[in-house]
Amino acid sequence: MKEYKYIKRIVGKAITLPTNNEQFYLYNHFVEIQSCMRGFFAATIYKGIDRYSGEVATFSFDYWTNHLYIEDTENHKVSEAIKKAFLHYYPDYLTISDDTLEKMAE
Repeated sequence: MKEYKYIKRIVGKAITLPTNNEQFYLYNHFVEIQSCMRGFFAATIYKGIDRYSGEVATFSFDYWTNHLYIEDTENHKVSEAIKKAFLHYYPDYLTISDDTLEKMAE
């Protein structure tokens, strides 16, 4: 079974970036962070080193309300890895909306 240990490292890097518009490579994954305002970012993790390799996950985070929104993931394990990573960095207060739960129920 595939494990997603690299997700924690990607989340850690994403929440500490000096700007909210960055692109970087980590563990052979292309990661794109976008935002047009302070206090919020949207992230996409790709399967390979470019945008055309497919997506592993798409999620966003609001720093003001500590709200994590998971829009899409390739499977349930990725969703859980993202939640676990954010709970590591924000253990006291974090709200989570996970659209992948509805897709898996269908």
